[in-house]
Amino acid sequence: MRASKLRNRITIHKAVSTPSPMGGSSSTTWAAERVLWANFTPLSVKDVINAQAANSETRARCVLRYRTDITSKMRIEHRGQMYAIDGDPLPDDRSGLEYITLMLKSVS
Repeated sequence: MRASKLRNRITIHKAVSTPSPMGGSSSTTWAAERVLWANFTPLSVKDVINAQAANSETRARCVLRYRTDITSKMRIEHRGQMYAIDGDPLPDDRSGLEYITLMLKSVS
């Protein structure tokens, strides 16, 4: 993938568990881990309707350079909106080592 296509800044967030000071259950917060260049594309209305028909909540697609440290347990922030990663990162169709595609769903 050409670097010029990676024109959007995204922030990767990781869940951080902090124990309650009173000994109760721990709370989970999201901490920014790194900022990356990516190609962020909201899905079209047609794609969203097709995803809903397949029982998927996918709302956007994010393509970034190949990495092994991004999992479906993380979140992506783009322009102040948080997205959960829907499934495992998908490798590219050539070598599988050039870029990954993340399917994203909105979270509040």
